[in-house]
Amino acid sequence: MYIFILSILVVSFISLCFFKKKFWENRYLVLLITASVAIVVTLSTNFITRNKLGTTNENIVKKEIQLISFNPSLIDSTFFISNNKDLGLSEHNYKKDSTTKPVTSHYLFYYDNGGLKLGYATNGTWRYQYLSKIYIAPSTDEKVAYYTKVKKIYNERSSKWVSSISLPRIKTIKCFYLPPSEYAAIPDSLIRKIPI
Repeated sequence: MYIFILSILVVSFISLCFFKKKFWENRYLVLLITASVAIVVTLSTNFITRNKLGTTNENIVKKEIQLISFNPSLIDSTFFISNNKDLGLSEHNYKKDSTTKPVTSHYLFYYDNGGLKLGYATNGTWRYQYLSKIYIAPSTDEKVAYYTKVKKIYNERSSKWVSSISLPRIKTIKCFYLPPSEYAAIPDSLIRKIPI
């Protein structure tokens, strides 16, 4: 923050020396130049020094995933992958009037609009994520499954010379934590390891 203030003072002093008696007449130009230089200097300093800061991971969303009953004739119950590429997630749901016994899982892989999706339910609502945009990991308990969004951010600066305002988040990832038995059933080709 001090760099921002110092750059304003230095540019104002240089402008005063340059314009002399016409300083007040050119005050808007001086203000524009001063603000521009101060912002550029502050942003440049931030981006040059940000690699020396550590990083932390912060959970911004955490939702519990519900157990879903599926019609066994529509899915491959070994991997919980849909057998029918024309059906959406809700159409795989087990109907109570059926004579077959349902299979249960926290997720279902299915195809829709040309992409492989991971379908799930939270708070009674059907949801999905494209498999190419998510990560999958085992949870700590056989009964626990949840979805998280984690953002990787730079640590706060301890110095008051540079502001942390312009530091962007490094990345945001979406991750599914599935019970260990369900995680073990997923083929390795479909699992993307968490990068952070």
